[in-house]
Amino acid sequence: MNSFSPTEHIPTEGLLIRIVDNDQVVTLDYQNATAEHQRSLWWGTAVGYRAMQMAAIALSKDKLWSREHLTVVSGHPGPGVLDSLNFVTHCTNKGRLTVMQNDNCVSRCNSEMKFEWWVSDGQQTAHVLLRDDFVPREFYELIDRRVYSETRESDDKLFELYKVNLSARIWVAPLSENFSVKYLPPLAIGEIPTNHIWNKVAPNNIAEGAVAV
Repeated sequence: MNSFSPTEHIPTEGLLIRIVDNDQVVTLDYQNATAEHQRSLWWGTAVGYRAMQMAAIALSKDKLWSREHLTVVSGHPGPGVLDSLNFVTHCTNKGRLTVMQNDNCVSRCNSEMKFEWWVSDGQQTAHVLLRDDFVPREFYELIDRRVYSETRESDDKLFELYKVNLSARIWVAPLSENFSVKYLPPLAIGEIPTNHIWNKVAPNNIAEGAVAV
């Protein structure tokens, strides 16, 4: 197996992510990640992609990270997020993606979902977390009203405005200002982080009627 230097092959810059697949360096572009979803899921696609940019940096210290042994756990169940993770890592395609859940967050977006991800390369795990105050409380309240059929007249427009605003903001600041990384031991396929309060495993598919973010 070839080993590629992260100095010669920068893991991420601008809209790009580089990752090794089948002994070749693959360069990914965010524009291609958004192609499937168009505007409606751009916030989920954006935050998932940016989180994987952070993981790319974290797991490319000595050599460029590779898809070969990657295992991903997501605390966020949104379809835009999960498609973005798979676009970068191919973990859904390989049966290596686990979506966490608790009793109130079962394969759908609501205020208890987590903007955090565990990306393991077989040697270590990069636990990537979005800054706690990045998503305003009002956005979570909008999601809950949509999930529980309590939507107000102006909610649809507000929901779209929030998503546009969040999608733009996630690209403005450097990754290190919006995300943090903790290093943990490697995770096996389907393994849930032992130090997390959630201990149930959700199916990899998104339930019908899930709110698209």
